[in-house]
Amino acid sequence: MSSKIILAGGVGPMAGVVLHQSIIEHTDNQGCDHGHVDVLHVSAASKINDRTKFLLGEVLENPGVQMANLLNPILQAFPEDKLVIGVPCNTFHAQPIFDAFTNQLEKTENIKVLHMIQSTIDYILKELRSATKVGLMSTTGTRNLKVYSNILAANNLETIEVTIENQPELHDTIYNPDFGIKAHSNPVTQKARENFEKYTNELISKGAEVIILGCTEIPLVLTESVYKGVQLLDPMQVLAKQLIKTSGYNLR
Repeated sequence: MSSKIILAGGVGPMAGVVLHQSIIEHTDNQGCDHGHVDVLHVSAASKINDRTKFLLGEVLENPGVQMANLLNPILQAFPEDKLVIGVPCNTFHAQPIFDAFTNQLEKTENIKVLHMIQSTIDYILKELRSATKVGLMSTTGTRNLKVYSNILAANNLETIEVTIENQPELHDTIYNPDFGIKAHSNPVTQKARENFEKYTNELISKGAEVIILGCTEIPLVLTESVYKGVQLLDPMQVLAKQLIKTSGYNLR
């Protein structure tokens, strides 16, 4: 049985491109093109509602259902293949969206959907065992729905976030059309960089021992893996490696 990775992209589009690139970079391809796992990258941003707007009640149709409807015809086209699915969007993993996605998705024993948030926390538990205080930067939707903090708490890890007063500004630094990361990702704006340095410093001052970059665009601003001695953890890098391993390929 051959393996394929399905990237449920477009949420946002640049995040899907980065995840696809990471899969290529982290795969041990034995020095040839044929050594790479097949990747089907679906990016139809116009057909998937904004996840935060859905969670805040500003749009009605569930993006999880929209994504499943987009993928199902593709999944049906490969009945004999092992298909491993990853979604490069933190807010998409909020329970109302992710559950709707998996419930609506075509179900066979050959299809496996990875959960980026759980994979990230599993990484902390395995690789950063001494960490008990986990910093988190995320969209307001991810924060309000406790997408990370519920799972962190279930594993006896404390979540540290920016003040509730700073959260709207953090969210705006992702979405703002003039300086936000979604609008200006290559290169990012100086204001976006300065803002995220401020939020990172705040989390470190509160005792964060590792910081999760809990929106897939944030690593476009904070490109370093360590900031002032504290590891910055990119869930998409965790997901990329998990997709490779689950597909039966080796990491570089």
